[in-house]
Amino acid sequence: MPAAVTILHLEDSPLDCELACARLRKAGISCDVTRVDTRAAFEAALRGQRFDLILADFSLPDFDGLEALGIAKARAPETPFLFLSGRMGEETAVSALKMGARDYVLKQRLAHLPAAVERAIVEARTLAERRLAEENLHRLRQAIDDIRDYAIVTLDLDGRITSWNEGSRRLFGHTEEEALGHPLSLLFAPEERSAENIRGLLAGVAEKERCEGEWIHAARDGRRFFGSTVLTVARDATGAPAAYSVVVRDITDRRASEIALRDSEAKFRAIAESMPQLVWSAPPDGLPDYYNLHWFAYTGTRPEAMTGTAWMEVVHPDDRARTAALWTGAVRSGGAYEVEYRLRGAEGRYRWFLGRAVPLRDGDGRITRWFGTCTDIDDAVKARTAQADAREDLERQVAERTAELVAANRRLLGEVAERQRAQADLSALYSKTPVPLHSLDAEGRLLSVSDRWLEFMGYESRGQVLGRNITEFMPPDVAREHREHRWPELLRLGAFQDIPYRLVKRSGEIADVLVSARIERDGWGSFLRTMAAVVDVSARLRAEAERERAEEALRHSQKMDALGQLTGGIAHDFNNLLTAISGNLDLLLSRLDTAERADLRDYAGHAKVGATRAAGLTQRLLAFARRQPLRPDATEPCVLVQGMEDLLRRTVGEQVSIATDCPPDAWAAWCDSNQLEIALLNLVVNARDAMPDGGLITITAANAHLTAADVAGDASGAAPGDYVVLTVADTGMGMPPDIIKRAFDPFFTTKPIGQGTGLGLSQVYGFVSQSHGLVRIDSEAGRGTAVRLYLPRCDGEEGAGLPPGAAAAPAADAAVDNTAGTVLLVEDEALVRMVAVQALEDAGLDVVEASDGTEALELLDGGLRADLVVTDVGLPGMNGRQLAEAVHERRPELGVLFMTGYAYDATLGTGILEPGCEVLQKPFETTALVARVTGMLAHTRGGGNAGGGGGGGALRESVPERHCD
Repeated sequence: MPAAVTILHLEDSPLDCELACARLRKAGISCDVTRVDTRAAFEAALRGQRFDLILADFSLPDFDGLEALGIAKARAPETPFLFLSGRMGEETAVSALKMGARDYVLKQRLAHLPAAVERAIVEARTLAERRLAEENLHRLRQAIDDIRDYAIVTLDLDGRITSWNEGSRRLFGHTEEEALGHPLSLLFAPEERSAENIRGLLAGVAEKERCEGEWIHAARDGRRFFGSTVLTVARDATGAPAAYSVVVRDITDRRASEIALRDSEAKFRAIAESMPQLVWSAPPDGLPDYYNLHWFAYTGTRPEAMTGTAWMEVVHPDDRARTAALWTGAVRSGGAYEVEYRLRGAEGRYRWFLGRAVPLRDGDGRITRWFGTCTDIDDAVKARTAQADAREDLERQVAERTAELVAANRRLLGEVAERQRAQADLSALYSKTPVPLHSLDAEGRLLSVSDRWLEFMGYESRGQVLGRNITEFMPPDVAREHREHRWPELLRLGAFQDIPYRLVKRSGEIADVLVSARIERDGWGSFLRTMAAVVDVSARLRAEAERERAEEALRHSQKMDALGQLTGGIAHDFNNLLTAISGNLDLLLSRLDTAERADLRDYAGHAKVGATRAAGLTQRLLAFARRQPLRPDATEPCVLVQGMEDLLRRTVGEQVSIATDCPPDAWAAWCDSNQLEIALLNLVVNARDAMPDGGLITITAANAHLTAADVAGDASGAAPGDYVVLTVADTGMGMPPDIIKRAFDPFFTTKPIGQGTGLGLSQVYGFVSQSHGLVRIDSEAGRGTAVRLYLPRCDGEEGAGLPPGAAAAPAADAAVDNTAGTVLLVEDEALVRMVAVQALEDAGLDVVEASDGTEALELLDGGLRADLVVTDVGLPGMNGRQLAEAVHERRPELGVLFMTGYAYDATLGTGILEPGCEVLQKPFETTALVARVTGMLAHTRGGGNAGGGGGGGALRESVPERHCD
């Protein structure tokens, strides 16, 4: 009984209600009574509260008990309803009980009320508990029937089936009607269902309470499957077995997955062992638990020792902290891992490796495994270091005249994705590895390719390549070598490593690769497939070729510089000797101007011709050495070629034809037009000599723009920009590569003795290089030669001839101005000094000699009043330029005439000299010396400077400032 019974009392008499309450309390029933006497109040009370009992009078002024019973059954059907009435017939009472009333008590027999109340409440409670139990039992049975992935069966003590859920029907195929009453053996395959086995199984369950295992089961349609089966026993109140329950779950797919996983692991190991890299794997915590055989072979460690962080022991001590930090960070963040470190080999030596690892995640994004590789990059690191050192050395030696070497870094990337429980996981591993992988059948056709292989070869999908023979992706010669030698060797040996191949990508690009391959066989030794890994080495080979080209360019530059210095020095000394010879001959000729000495004059004249020809030879040597004086100007190539065309045709003769192609839009070149004519004539003569039986010479002009890549490695030091290209091409015998390499060497010639000096191409090379251009030879033995001269484009702002303010040098045969004056002559070469002194004194000038700059300054400081200083540039100790600066510090108005056997820019620098300074090139005529000296004296006395009035004067022999592209 509840502690206090809540009662809704439908009674219009308060006294009767109080009497009923008193009787209940007297019987020990605590009650809380709510009295109502109208229909509305009755309905309101039922809506607002739940009562344990409803008491109702049968007769009310506007309401009766039966109507109230109907309302109560509709609003509170589980609340017991009792009639407490003063008058109620037996038929009325029976009708009320049929409508759902629990009992009725007459007011005249109020003593029966407590028992009726207790009975009604107990019955209501019992009924509610039974209903709840039935509902729970229904829900439990419904839940069991809803479990469709498990077969749940109950058995009696004889082992016969007493219940059969929907999962049992789906798994075994029997309906509940077909299964009920059958023995437990119905569930098992024939070999498992013997009576002895079944009895033993039930006896074991009765003894141990529970028994589970994996058995082979049979369905109604004959299908056999593996099941995970659990048997339990249910006991009664005495502890005796009352029934058995059996739960069966189909694990056929799981068993198949386990088999597939074992096969996947075997294939993974085959892939890992076929790769040339060191391969390892780790669980999510980052502590490796697998290494391939290459790891143990290289490090010399044993599998049992490689646990936890033991792998750090083979890392170089200097690399451990950095490596550990990167690996810990990757494990913590789940990002990719990449590091370069040194690993100790079995012999104790360290080599550089590139370590990489990637995580494999499940469907929820959680990391399930780490897979990593260690790729040997020791050679690449050494090559990278050597290339960096070589690049610095090249830059230091040739500065801007050589191209920067590009360091190549070959990174061999190899990754293995995660082994999983089924073949799909192996495919994920295969596709995620960063090393291009493929497999071939016994005929060499592609069975599979990795994603990296597709990316490397330039294909979008596997359908574009699978089934095609691997030789379709090779050049013809490589394909033939593969079919005839390498494929048979692989079938014979079972594996090979780092074999060089060339593969043709979809774009047509040919990649140099190293291929490592291994044949997989089944348990009977039959061929299954060939697994191969591809490593791209194109970048490394290109870097090596680029380094060889740069080194060859450096050697050629150094050779040409050395030859230039040698020939330039020889020409300089030769010019001094020729000056003395030519000057003495001039003096001799001036003294043999009589008829009776005509024979001696003829001899002296012949000697003078020889000296002049020798001077021409020195100019050709200076041209090669890039030390000849040039007078660059805007030169129209088409005009120049057309002007020379008649001369060239007469030079080559009738057997050789000349064709020209000079478009009107060809740019103007910035160069010395006289030297260009000489160069063009030299090239045409060489072309003629290369065609002894006649042929065609083609002269063309074109515009070109050279990039940094075009001029990289060229020894001339030409800069990127716009150029005018003059090409002389012939149809002659051509030149092999070894002759082309030596073509510009001075005195090198392939012509017979007496038919060539070997300076023609050397002069062309020196002239073009000094003009800041470059020369290219394209030739092949038996197919002719084309020589291309690249000359800087003129931007149209240059002056023609000498720069502004420069006066023209007086002609050699101009009338000599016999203006008196004192000349200080400074020359260390005695022969040259003697000739110059004699020529100037013959002209009526006073000459004071000095052999070096120090002696000259002592004369000036001692009171010598010289009107002009004539000095050699290449003096011992203080050079001519330094002497001129010291003279101007003492006497700013004093003019200086420089004599030099080099070009002006080899000794005096380039640009504009100070006012009153001029240059005379050796060897010179004595008349030219006298004319230049007297001209400078006359100009000085007239109030001006040799270089022009007012501002600074320019060199008479100087090259105008360059304003070209």
